[in-house]
Amino acid sequence: MRAEKLNAAHIQDGVAKLDAWTLDAVNQIIEKTWTFDSFPTAMAFFAQAGALAERLDHHPEFLSTYTRMRVRLWTHDVNGLTRLDFELAAAIDALVRTEFSARLNNTEPPCA
Repeated sequence: MRAEKLNAAHIQDGVAKLDAWTLDAVNQIIEKTWTFDSFPTAMAFFAQAGALAERLDHHPEFLSTYTRMRVRLWTHDVNGLTRLDFELAAAIDALVRTEFSARLNNTEPPCA
């Protein structure tokens, strides 16, 4: 079954329920960046977030810059955002809260 592209109101509602994800409304992408305390921690996050994505069969774009990890979500099949993007974003946030919150480096600004 093909995922349905969300309209602007559903997207705004979805973003409001997330923890500090940013919306690129023009390109229909949500993204978030974390800075971890070390490269091994960032790679552990990548592996565990990747496992979440695989379980949902929904694969984000990851960008790693040493201890910084950026995740960008959108659904290629519809060229926009679907419920899967918000479901995965919430799951990634839960992962960070439970497994990585003590390993975040909150002194560095997020990369743009």
